[in-house]
Amino acid sequence: MPDSIVITGIGIITPLSASPHAVLDRIARGDCAAAAPEDFSTEAFACPHCARVQGFRPQDHIREPKLARLMNRDAQFAVAAARPAREDAKLTVGETYLPETIAVYGAAGMAGLPLTEVLPLLRASVSDTGEFDPARFGREGLRTVNPLLSFKILGNMPLCFVSICENLRGPNAIYTPWEGQGARAIEAGVEALLAGDAECALVGGCDVKTHELAFLGLQHEGCFRSWTETGAGPVPGEGAAFLLLETEARAHARGARIHACLDAFAFRTRRPADTTAEICAALWQGLNLRGPLAAVVAAANGTPALEQAEQQALADHGIRPTVTLAPKKHTGDLFAGAATLQLALAAVLAARGEGRVLAHCLGHGSEQAAFLLSPP
Repeated sequence: MPDSIVITGIGIITPLSASPHAVLDRIARGDCAAAAPEDFSTEAFACPHCARVQGFRPQDHIREPKLARLMNRDAQFAVAAARPAREDAKLTVGETYLPETIAVYGAAGMAGLPLTEVLPLLRASVSDTGEFDPARFGREGLRTVNPLLSFKILGNMPLCFVSICENLRGPNAIYTPWEGQGARAIEAGVEALLAGDAECALVGGCDVKTHELAFLGLQHEGCFRSWTETGAGPVPGEGAAFLLLETEARAHARGARIHACLDAFAFRTRRPADTTAEICAALWQGLNLRGPLAAVVAAANGTPALEQAEQQALADHGIRPTVTLAPKKHTGDLFAGAATLQLALAAVLAARGEGRVLAHCLGHGSEQAAFLLSPP
């Protein structure tokens, strides 16, 4: 890159911990957040588990109770992870950088509401035979809906609330709904810095896939196919992760601590016939990957075929890192938020100074990505 991009702030909310160091420690111990949900039955779904954030209190993170009531859980997680990223970077909006110079790029998932919030609408919108009735929907169904519900179903609202709560007014965009789009949000932040469109960039993602409508969407998308075929697969999770990006020159000029340097990133649009090995090879070529690695943050998410193929691809290319970890197998899969979490944990590993770290962002959807980080 013409001007090195560095990570100066990290903020996460995950089912294992809100501390990236604690998450890595729990992964090392083999801890897993997957459990059967207590508030709905998974009998109709191939996947029996989800990974939830326990004990989360929105009021601990959102100063205005009225604003918190407008947010879905996705947005609450986003706000709760974005502020620690800014604070970790020791950045004060309006002093360190003007609000108009701070970019915000993020990813959010789909189906962001539990069934209980839309059940009155559904019940009032069906005919006597149980079929959806557009006339009843318009005449009776919409009357059951609180107008504020619209704030909770729009995909751009999590990042909108982040911008409001943190007073960020620079370039911005929302990406949806999978891990690859989360990686694109990181790319957008990098490009904004390199083009001079922003002086720093807050990038991240959030998702909540721990309720019935999310399970329904994932099953419809084929995300649970491995569960049907092998009895194992991805466990839907929830949470958020955000990173504060700056150019190395600006970070040094203000005396910021640097977690890691973002050396390179690469993307591959998956074609129907592509194998995991082919995708990995294309990404590594895009990264110009050479030399030893201290760690690999793997894409493995509990799907046996993906894990085996990823491990075999690494071995076939002579990539033998000192450490290999697969966060999704422990935290659950955050989907739209997964790429940023992968990169956040990779940055913490790189900060230990033992060498370069490769982060794989291979997930559902067409966009696949990889990032290469080095110690500061």
